[in-house]
Amino acid sequence: MKLTDRLTEQCVIVDSQKPSWREIVGEMVDRLCTVHGLTDNERILAAVLDRESKMSTGIGCGLAVPHAKVDFLDEMLIAACSVKRGLECDAIDKQPVYLLFLIVSPASTVGPHIRALSAISRLLSDADIRKNLIQAETSAEFYAGLVAGEAKYA
Repeated sequence: MKLTDRLTEQCVIVDSQKPSWREIVGEMVDRLCTVHGLTDNERILAAVLDRESKMSTGIGCGLAVPHAKVDFLDEMLIAACSVKRGLECDAIDKQPVYLLFLIVSPASTVGPHIRALSAISRLLSDADIRKNLIQAETSAEFYAGLVAGEAKYA
């Protein structure tokens, strides 16, 4: 699975200035809903925060993948965000998070959700790709970095 098949440049936030994990995830949910014409911001945010309360989605190497499944979506949606200053969260390696990828999927599907998590993990295990995404100054630069990263492993 290519992330860029599900993530659009419009769903990328570069260097969020929100002060907390909850506010950054809320900003990502709001962007996702705005871009895709959804009105379920609060329900999506609640599902993501509920999932996070069970176990941190900070997977290490400065990366977090907050995600949730909801019963009112027809397709998986992805948003991305960089936080250049680093964000303290309960990441597995206890290090700050610099990149977040939000995945929201229909409750009735499993495969695409797992493939997206795997694709993010595989692609972002490359330190150069992570560095390029963190350093991106615009959504277009960030998205181009993802496209280049995917081409590297195609």
